[in-house]
Amino acid sequence: MITTLLLAAQLASPVAACPTQSAVLVAAAEKVQARYVDPSQAALIAADLREWAQDGRYAASCQDTARFLQRLNQDLDAHDGHFHVELTADAANADDWLMQWRAAAGPTNAGVREVRVFEGNIGYLRLATFHSWDLAGAKLAHAWGLLKDTQGLILDLRQNGGGDADTPNRIVRSFLGDDVVAVQDIERRSGSTVDALPAASLPPYAGPVAILVDRRTASAAEFVAYSLQAEKRALVFGARSAGAAHLMGEPLAIGQGMQITIPDGRPVNRRSRGNWERQGVVPDVPGGDDPVFLAREHLRRVTTPPAAKD
Repeated sequence: MITTLLLAAQLASPVAACPTQSAVLVAAAEKVQARYVDPSQAALIAADLREWAQDGRYAASCQDTARFLQRLNQDLDAHDGHFHVELTADAANADDWLMQWRAAAGPTNAGVREVRVFEGNIGYLRLATFHSWDLAGAKLAHAWGLLKDTQGLILDLRQNGGGDADTPNRIVRSFLGDDVVAVQDIERRSGSTVDALPAASLPPYAGPVAILVDRRTASAAEFVAYSLQAEKRALVFGARSAGAAHLMGEPLAIGQGMQITIPDGRPVNRRSRGNWERQGVVPDVPGGDDPVFLAREHLRRVTTPPAAKD
């Protein structure tokens, strides 16, 4: 009788109800605890994963892998938006996704959405994403050709979710010149390395710069805004950005045909000794209803020569 009751309890338990889910969550916990960039947070996140396995948090989607992955990724996003769990088969199609993204560079003008010069010789450049330099370089070079003689520049990164890392590094180099070797280091559990800026690919821009951000400005776009703000090379206008600074490592197998990508590095700005993770890039000037107008007014004031005295 006792044996029967114990067996019934085991069969009714959440772990027994969906053993494949539980195995994935426990394996993910081990990988997170070993690899996540912040060891103290890694232990807490791993503990949550083990608790979710024990409590059968996703048992209702035991037969629905897509739903399980959706809910698990949503929960992990609460810890860090750069976590991602997926089927290994989906990852095998990543090259197809990458080719599709590269193919979109043509119709989207490689992320260069608008280039213009306002009255008062104030330049304006809106970048919607960062494609790799081989696709975006020529487009950006043409934009720089139009903007190089402006007295000030508005760089609009609103709704720019990031993308390739090399292109924003080249943009930052243009605003800082050749004297700055690096604006940040990359810190991992294994140690810290210098994230050196590349050699100049765009003409140097020496005029004052205003950068526009919003809550959808993320990742590499935040890097541009945060770095130039920290160097006191640009004033940031708008709303606090998304707060996605951590760097994603290589996918790790967690069984059942699934794998997890874990944030295993973080940028450390050489000026602030911090980064924009969670807190986002905090604007110097709140954007109000029209951040472009506020940025134009700022640049007009700092570029207009003082009136001659009698």
